This record gives sequence, C-alpha cells and structure tokens, in this order.
Amino acid sequence: MVDTVDVILPTFNPNLTLLERAVDSILSQSFSDWTLYIVQDGGEPSLSDFIQRINDRRIVFHCLPHAGKAVALNFALRQGTGKYIAYLDDDDLWYPNHLEVALGPMKDEGVRFVHTDAYEIFVQKERERHLEISRNILHRGGLSDVLLWYVSHINTVHERILLEKAGYYDETRKVFIDWDMLLRLSRHAKPYHVQIVTCEHFIYVTEENKQTNTISKIHATDPDYSKRMHEEMFKRALELLSPDDFVRLVWELFSKTNQLADHAVSQKSIQGSSSTASAVQQFLKGRSFLKLCKQWLRKN
Repeated sequence: MVDTVDVILPTFNPNLTLLERAVDSILSQSFSDWTLYIVQDGGEPSLSDFIQRINDRRIVFHCLPHAGKAVALNFALRQGTGKYIAYLDDDDLWYPNHLEVALGPMKDEGVRFVHTDAYEIFVQKERERHLEISRNILHRGGLSDVLLWYVSHINTVHERILLEKAGYYDETRKVFIDWDMLLRLSRHAKPYHVQIVTCEHFIYVTEENKQTNTISKIHATDPDYSKRMHEEMFKRALELLSPDDFVRLVWELFSKTNQLADHAVSQKSIQGSSSTASAVQQFLKGRSFLKLCKQWLRKN
C-alpha cells in the first residue's frame, strides 16, 4: 500500500465558486503527496472543463449517474491505493496545514484514526453574496471525543486498512452517513483528537433563514424522525465506551445540554438549530438514555 493520502470529494449540483475554493484548499496543502478523487454524483453542471482547467495530475475525476453521496464516496474509496484517507465536501475548505497536522501523530505515534478541530460557520445567502453570521469550533468535549458527535468527516483522517473491518459507507442511510462511518471505524481504532483548527465547515442559510443542508432540513420538517435517528446513533455510540470514557461523559453530559440550549437560543433565527438541540435534550433527559446507561453499567 502506497504511503500517501487519498482525498475523497463527492459533489452534486455544485456551486462552481465554492467547489473551486475547496479544490484550491487541497492544492495549497503543505503536505503534497496526495491524490484527489472528485466524484460527481450526477447533476449539473458538467465538471470536465473545470477539471481540465486545473490541470493537476494528482486529480482523478469520475462522473456517475445520480445515486447519492454514500455511493459516490464508496466509488472513490475503491479507486485509491493510498495508506491514508481524508475527506472534503464541495462547499467546505481545509487550511494549508490540515493534512500535515493530521498525519503528524499517525506517522510519529502510530495513531490510526485522527480528528482535528474545525470551525462551523453559518453563512447568510443574499443573492450572489455570502455573509458570515457566526463561527464556533465544531467540538463538544466528551460528546465529540467519546461519542464522535459533532465530528465531521472533513476533519478526520484514517488508515485505509480500517475499511477492511469497518466496511464502506452505508448506501441506504438518509442521514448521519458520516457519523455512522466514524462509529464503525472507532470499533477498530481509538479516535485521536488533535486540538488544532484545520478546516472550515459551512452551514448555508437562505434569505428566509432556513438552513440548506440535508440534515438541518430533516430536523426542521420531521422532528420525530430526527429524534429517532439521534437515539439510534447515541445508542450505538454509548455501546463503544470504556469505563473511563463513561465517567468523563457523565460529568460533561448535562452541562453540555445547557450549552446546547444556549446555542439554540443564540441561533433561534436560524430554523433547524433549535430542533437539533431539542432532539438531543429529549434523548439525554429521557428514559431511553437512563435505560441505556443502566445496561452499559451491567455489562461493564
């Protein structure tokens, strides 16, 4: 297996300006031994001219019939041979040190699965302009380090060989495609948190104050489904805890629910934020969470 990084970038109906920004952030990496796999999951516009204009031999482009993000991710994963795998979405960006920072502990300490910090940036779409509303570090302490909640695949790097045990992306899932994969990876390699911000994840908001990403739409339009999906993922995450992880999480958990509520209030003008916090609070305060804690304690 070649000791390089395969960068996976799926895209569907991309904004070419944002896609170019994402690709430029990869081209600007201080660690340059990578191959970028851009997989267009159908849609428009054609990216052939865009790829030819960049003209970098490290970029491999494929265009598939539209079948969903997980299918595009899996197709790209099967094309590469690099030892390490990193991900970027078509409207996000990396800082120039992202790969160098993430690969540091992997090469020096034998770590197999890393996540750095990222900024979550809310951006208001006004005609052709994007105005930043707020930015926060996309990390929630133990909820992120232990449960991998609020960890995106754009700020993770892992060894390719882990896929042999974890499997590929679940092509049947509607939401939490990334979180599902991260939890399966964590069964085979303990996640290692590097507390350095190396990328930016954008949440785009329309002039009507509605978030445009898929998960936020579901939170806003179908809160019951959102609650069920959160419960499923938290249950799976809690099953992976060590005793030390469990103790840390209990100490942090209820203080974090208050922070989530405060965050929801601060973002109350943005539809979807409050329903996300509400779904999580209902789970953490409900019988499902307490029952799961008792089951965990009996097992350990």
